[in-house]
Amino acid sequence: MKLKKSVIIVGIVMIFVFISGLGFFLIQNKKENATVVLESSEEKEQEEIGFDYSKPVLECSPMEDETYFNDAIFIGDSRTEGFMGMTNLDATFFTHIGLTVDTFFSDPVLYMNGQKVSILEALKNTNFQKVYIMLGINETGWKYSNLFAQKYGEIIDAILQINPEAIIYIESILPVSKEVSDTHAYIKQDKINEYNSLLQNLAMEKKVYYLDIASFLKNEEGYLPVGASLDGIHLNKEYSLKWLQYLKNHYIVENTLEGENK
Repeated sequence: MKLKKSVIIVGIVMIFVFISGLGFFLIQNKKENATVVLESSEEKEQEEIGFDYSKPVLECSPMEDETYFNDAIFIGDSRTEGFMGMTNLDATFFTHIGLTVDTFFSDPVLYMNGQKVSILEALKNTNFQKVYIMLGINETGWKYSNLFAQKYGEIIDAILQINPEAIIYIESILPVSKEVSDTHAYIKQDKINEYNSLLQNLAMEKKVYYLDIASFLKNEEGYLPVGASLDGIHLNKEYSLKWLQYLKNHYIVENTLEGENK
């Protein structure tokens, strides 16, 4: 009888120990799961905190030199072509007078390996890590603004397909003089401002970087200042160097894609 009683007591004790151990395991497991969830939530939050693509790249510490541009390609029309000549920047320039977001894909405007190719084809055969795009002045005569934005977006998609790791900068369309805006058949400052708003929205949509060079070069009335250009459209050397200085003060640090730009 005593033996039976002892067995019962031992059994009760073992059950109590098992239940206590199970409870401790469940509590610990719950704590660990809660910690994992918390860590995952924190990691997700950290991933979501990044560059605000709805805003232009902020000013940061000036570059010490111009080597940042050595693996960059500048794409543009005659204004970027003028920038190339005025600054002598050591970068690759894919430019053509009259280039548009449409002819980027189709027109053979560059010589490469003895053949004339489109800028898209030239990109496919070039190593690069950064791309600066300024297009739009020639498209201000287009009837549909959304078509301009659509084609510009296709350019960005095409570049990222060639190099998904490329840092892409959308440069705002530079202003023109008041005289040009008042007298030209289709180049109007209001249209340029409209296009620049579309480009900033496009940068947010595509998660690329918008450079608000236009605001930096405008005068108080919102036009290209008198003395910045001989024809009111293409910058002289002084203002081309201002453009370059803006780029050297507004950039994304490689690998972090953030730098001092948050």
